[in-house]
Amino acid sequence: MINKYTLERANDFIKNNNINKNFYPNFNFAAPIGWINDPNGIIIYNNELHLFYQHYPYDSIHGKMHWGHAKTKDGINWDHLNVALAPDQSYDKDGVFSGSAIEKDGKIYLVYTGHVINGDGKVRQNQSIAVSENGIDFEKYEGNPVIDEKDVPEGSSISDFRDPKVFERDDIYYMVIGSKTIDKKGQVLLYKSEDLLDWEYISVILPYNEFLGDMVECPDLLFFENKDVFLLNAMNYTDKETNRFYSHISWLIEGKVDWDSFTFEAESIRKMDGGFDFYAPQTTLISSESNEYVGIAWQQAWNKTLPSHDERHKWAGQMTIPRLLKMENNKIMQYPYPEIKSRISCVRTHEEIVLKDKREFQFNEEYIEFSMEQETQIELTLSNNNDKKLTIHFKSEEWTIKFSRKETHEIVDSNNNLCDQILYPISLKDNYWNIKIFIDTSSIQIFINNYYTLSSTFYSKEPMELLSFKSYKQTKLTNFKIGSIN
Repeated sequence: MINKYTLERANDFIKNNNINKNFYPNFNFAAPIGWINDPNGIIIYNNELHLFYQHYPYDSIHGKMHWGHAKTKDGINWDHLNVALAPDQSYDKDGVFSGSAIEKDGKIYLVYTGHVINGDGKVRQNQSIAVSENGIDFEKYEGNPVIDEKDVPEGSSISDFRDPKVFERDDIYYMVIGSKTIDKKGQVLLYKSEDLLDWEYISVILPYNEFLGDMVECPDLLFFENKDVFLLNAMNYTDKETNRFYSHISWLIEGKVDWDSFTFEAESIRKMDGGFDFYAPQTTLISSESNEYVGIAWQQAWNKTLPSHDERHKWAGQMTIPRLLKMENNKIMQYPYPEIKSRISCVRTHEEIVLKDKREFQFNEEYIEFSMEQETQIELTLSNNNDKKLTIHFKSEEWTIKFSRKETHEIVDSNNNLCDQILYPISLKDNYWNIKIFIDTSSIQIFINNYYTLSSTFYSKEPMELLSFKSYKQTKLTNFKIGSIN
């Protein structure tokens, strides 16, 4: 049987089909057509940021996964490149699933999960390699798969074994892979190689704990000066304190790798983002001299309705703007990517605004920034003439942010529950909150003191054209800016 999922077919389909761009982002990344989810490989190559991503070009639903490919110099203006990988081999025939990218000897190596559904309906997942000498055209390694079920440790699933993230340390290549035990407990496995082709199992680097749910996806391991950080995603996690169930959640876990036992000792854990739509973040080290990473996440969520699909716009899914992750004062900070900040043109600035009740501004821009003192409450609303609005309630005296999209396009989860508002508890010892807000056509991203973030989609057919602030007592906003992203 001839495999119908080829690179040629995918690229031809993308070239000759169009989408409805009503909800399509202006500066967040989205595919030219079809479905996207996880960022697969973030890499800086020839001084450009390359993004590979899960892609099904033929429909706005999850299908047999390909790897889409794009690149940028500034994090907002993207060049769409040819599809990098298609599910065209026996070991990846049902999907070229998530993975990562690394440069070696001037070449880009893609490490990915081959997804196979056997004739009996059983799933098998393996890890495979593709290589490019020019950063555009990729050839799959003839020795694939390089890791398969025989390399999975006893007691671990051979069906759920995916999302390899590869990195180099002391001239050795390592790979962390999302996994679960046969009794459905999430964990992360570690492998090593000297050449990226021959791999050896080392350890369960992160054994099960209560935060890992029944499966870990898309693990990423970062190294800072005096601490290490796991970014990972847990499936089917239940918060014991609130009894809230999360089908998927993204964690930032600080700790340290013991390179003698090859285990990670966790010291603290927190949500990487407090919004509705943030999943599968992946990073790359900016340079060998820096201790800074750039990261991108899928700004969408599983098991939720997608209006761009429901209304047959022929696309679904987008990415967050790139973030800079670095350590300051022993804390892992998340900044908007510096190149993006440099492209913001401020159209209105005020050193200080005194709010006594309510103040309104016409708003045709994409960026808001201000600082507010501790022990204050501010309600920020973005709205339009059709009575659609987003509301963000900053309650610094109560250490919370309440975000609501319930008065925009209705979004429901797989159990027919409305996903319309969220309360995000935060804890800041600072005397003020600095707020940066990026508003795209169908998404909002909020940075609070470059430490906490909240990312969400929303859907409104008319742009938000009015910005209002409401204060419950006399309040000062300082360093107030409204700007456009060029």
